[in-house]
Amino acid sequence: MRERAPLGHIGFFVVLLAYTLLQVASTTGWTPGSWSMPVIGTSWLKFLLVAVLAAWLHVRGEGLGDLGLKPPPKMGVLLRWVAVVMLVDTLATGLALAVLTRVFGDAAELGRFAELVGNLPLLLTTLPLVWLIAALGEEFFFRGFLLTGFGHLFGGTRWAWIAAVVLQAIAFGGIHAYQGPVGMISIGVGGLVYGAAFLLFKRNLWPLILAHGINDTVGFMMVYAGRLQT
Repeated sequence: MRERAPLGHIGFFVVLLAYTLLQVASTTGWTPGSWSMPVIGTSWLKFLLVAVLAAWLHVRGEGLGDLGLKPPPKMGVLLRWVAVVMLVDTLATGLALAVLTRVFGDAAELGRFAELVGNLPLLLTTLPLVWLIAALGEEFFFRGFLLTGFGHLFGGTRWAWIAAVVLQAIAFGGIHAYQGPVGMISIGVGGLVYGAAFLLFKRNLWPLILAHGINDTVGFMMVYAGRLQT
């Protein structure tokens, strides 16, 4: 079991700072407009950072299995875990959306995805990127890297892991600020579900990657079909 933050405390915070700066640059428009891709914007830049991070960890001999990229469980177990995550996530975020919509008087802002409506070629080219950048990249960074790093940084106690789950969920919600407060907070609630599941599933990311990918796929298909307001 890893007894310190991945890359050590300094390396951990360097990566966290780099990711935060990329997020700020994307949100404030500091990145050139030509770098933005339809639907996903400049999320590919953060995925490149995550890919470099994974390569750096591998070169240093720090096993990616400690961060969740270990062999998946048997198919039956894997599918049950995926179903549990999706069910609990749907219930939790659905409740959060209902409450937040009443509080803020508005729904999540999905204007970023408006180009998908009725655009089958864009949908088909976007979905593989969603699985790569969001399902794999975000799960590895937020659940694998951040949650594990914060947990060990705070001492590895039960309360340390609870704090780690909360912090990574706040960060996960924060990168979805473009969806407005309703979208951002409800996605943060989903981050709590995924973070807790990561620990309950013995730090295996594959159920979360599959659940995340399926959820996003269904969501984008609903946007394409005009079932979600953008």
